[in-house]
Amino acid sequence: MLQENFPRGTAITLTPWDPREIWPLFAAALVRRPAILAPFVTRPNEKVPDRDKLGLAPVEESVTGIYLLRKPRGNGEGTIVLQESAVTYAFIEEALPWLVKEGIDPWVYYVASAELFDLLPEEEQQRIFPEARASEAMGITGFTLPTLYRWVKSDAGRAASLHPFRHGSFLGSGQGRMVLAEAGLDGRGQFEAIKKYLRG
Repeated sequence: MLQENFPRGTAITLTPWDPREIWPLFAAALVRRPAILAPFVTRPNEKVPDRDKLGLAPVEESVTGIYLLRKPRGNGEGTIVLQESAVTYAFIEEALPWLVKEGIDPWVYYVASAELFDLLPEEEQQRIFPEARASEAMGITGFTLPTLYRWVKSDAGRAASLHPFRHGSFLGSGQGRMVLAEAGLDGRGQFEAIKKYLRG
């Protein structure tokens, strides 16, 4: 409800996945002096990943709003756009190792703040997230499908994208891992969906 319902720059949402992203994002947002600042923070018991060891971009990259979280080792095979902490942890901890084992090497982006990205010059936006990536991307979000529309531009990419209401119902309550699995947002569900998107 907060995204795209206010004049540009008036409201800024922050959606970090790694707890260390919170402060760079918060500082970048405060500099813009919004009337509303809405951080969706991560759970306090999340593991803090070793980003260098995993080949992930440093936390400071998050301040551009969307950023290349993991660059492919080669030419790259497809584009994945992640949004929200729980699904990103499931991707990093479970789906990514399986993808690497199978030799699947996608471009992986993370959406840390749609509004901070909107406030960048258009040339900078295109450099960070080129139109070609949006045209081939599938998304994985813990929010709703429409929050992916600006990042995932093809009908095929949207059909392949994962979100909590993909099966047409509200999810049950319970432990986070169980709810993710019910939605197909756990590591195994992501891995299978990514393989289908890339190979199908």
